[in-house]
Amino acid sequence: MKQSKLGKFIFTFILIVLTSQNCRLGALYREDNYPGKLGKADGSVEGKACAFSYLYLVSTGDASIEEAKRISKITKIRSIDIQVHSILTFVVIRHCLILTGEIGT
Repeated sequence: MKQSKLGKFIFTFILIVLTSQNCRLGALYREDNYPGKLGKADGSVEGKACAFSYLYLVSTGDASIEEAKRISKITKIRSIDIQVHSILTFVVIRHCLILTGEIGT
């Protein structure tokens, strides 16, 4: 009998957590893009730098503008966009900064 009550409690708790989340956030999976223009968005090169977070306990990576510039060798930035992916709201979160620009000579 105790196992049945515990199972119902856990199921109810999970159901409340999943349904009380803001739809925009996505309790199970979330993928958002936040565009941010600095001028004309035309650019011939794209650079992407990402950082990951696991259970809000461990964070790795570098999602900075400088890192994206270093990876792609962009010297003139045309636009900066941000991409966010998450699984179960906080289990795994990936933030990526995407630069579009040109390589100067």
